[in-house]
This record gives sequence, C-alpha cells and structure tokens, in this order.
Amino acid sequence: MEKIAIITDSCADVTVEDRAKHDIFVLPMIVLNGEKEYKDGVTITAQDVYEQQKTAVLKTASPAGEDVLNTFRKVKEKGYTHAIIVALSSGLSGTFNSLRLLAMEEEGLQTEVLDSKSGSIGYGAVVTILARFRDAGLSFGDLLAKGKFLLENSFPFFSIDTLEHLERGGRIGKATAFVGGLLKIKPILAFDKEQGEIFVPAKVRGAKAVPGMLLQLVEKQLELHKGQKYYLICAHGGAPEKFEKLKEELVVRFPDAVDCLDTTIGAALSTYLGKGLLGAGVIFDK
Repeated sequence: MEKIAIITDSCADVTVEDRAKHDIFVLPMIVLNGEKEYKDGVTITAQDVYEQQKTAVLKTASPAGEDVLNTFRKVKEKGYTHAIIVALSSGLSGTFNSLRLLAMEEEGLQTEVLDSKSGSIGYGAVVTILARFRDAGLSFGDLLAKGKFLLENSFPFFSIDTLEHLERGGRIGKATAFVGGLLKIKPILAFDKEQGEIFVPAKVRGAKAVPGMLLQLVEKQLELHKGQKYYLICAHGGAPEKFEKLKEELVVRFPDAVDCLDTTIGAALSTYLGKGLLGAGVIFDK
C-alpha cells in the first residue's frame, strides 16, 4: 500500500502549522555569512538576516547532503513508501538538481522531484495543497499529476524595497534594467514559466501603488482562467501591516477562492529579497 511523503526545501516557506498538521518534511537551506554557516529556520531567522545585511553580504547554499539523507531515512522509518519532493526554482538555485541526484541513489523509496520554477509561497502553497490531497487519499500517480498542474498554474507576484540583494546574489534574472532604481519606479516581480527566472510583468510609480497592482495582476490571471477553481496566495517579508491589509482586500475582492494561503518569507530567501517584500498571487486547479 502506498504511503506518500511530501518533502520540500525551506525556501517554500511552508508554515510551522502546516508542517505539523500535514507531516510535511522541510530541508533547511544553508545561509552563509563569510565563514559562518547557518540553517534556515533552525539556527537563523529572517530577522537575523535583516540585521546581518546591514554590514555583510550573505549568500545561500542548497540543503546539506547529510540533512537530505537523514530526511530520507526518517521518511522510511515512518513507513512512507513514496515521496514527492518540490524544490526551489532551478532558475534561482542548484537545489532541484542536487535533490534529484540524491533521490536517484536512495533505495527503498520511490521518489519524484519537481522543479517549482517558483519561490516561497508560489510553490509552498502547492506543497500544502498536495499534502491536503494526499491526506484525502489521492494516489501517488494522481498526486504527481496534480502537483505538476498546480506548479504550472501558479502565479505569484511580489515587490521588494530594493533589487540590491538580488543583484549581489546573482539572482536578478530579467530584472536587470531596474537595478539602480529608476526614480520612484517600483518593479513588480514574477517567475517566468520557461526557466523559472525572475522577470518584471509590471511596474508602478511609488510604493503606495504596489498593492493595487498586485490585485490587478491577480484579477488578470482570473480573467485568463475563467471557470477554474483557484487558491489565493499572499506573503510578506518584514511588512506585516501592509500584508494584513492586502490579504483582507484579496479575500473580499475574490470571494470564490477555495482558500487564501499565506506565509512570512524565511531567512534563505530574505538573503536575496531583503526586508519589505509584499506579494500576492493565484494558483489554479483543474
């Protein structure tokens, strides 16, 4: 009989509550500050990152091989026979390929590794939704197909205070034209579906216009996917008040959503996104 584990990396920003409720396994990304090494969500928080960024340039690395193998061992000890692993976009990190190679060598566990082509709640929400369907009894094959569809139809949009950290970390993607900052022009960022790199689908004049544009981008996707079941997503990094207002507006404006999943950006992604992120989006189901 199939028993299916759901595994992801900490850049998915799956909430502590959802991890516990659905037995989701999370592999901690590594955050580097010079010679010092931390584990995302274990020995370093987003707030720690914001403080260290004032005096240092931080970097990240994929989850340690030892942590991955230990997780596989725990998964098998708990009786799981299959595993679906959803990884940070290969356009931002080597994590997907690293996990794929380690999974290929693992015996006694049938695994499939999915490239999210996304970041944070853009795939973290998919992980949580998959865990819900797994708990409802969906088979491994059907769950895998569901995961691929949800990832392909996940549309997160976000704005950050500065592109400086993305540029320094080499994760700037197609947003290079905005480095240095056109006066008062703030780009809205997203992930392209081909490479999973960051690009700019819209821009606004001034930070006050950001929430309105995020809502417009979600509405546009809903118009393009009329009649499909959908989930709303919302996230922030060090901007709780703006987040609460945005989430309230999302739920009121789009009342037909199955659910609105939200999260706070963790340490690893904060390394490149900095403080002040505000994001919203939509994920379509069949």
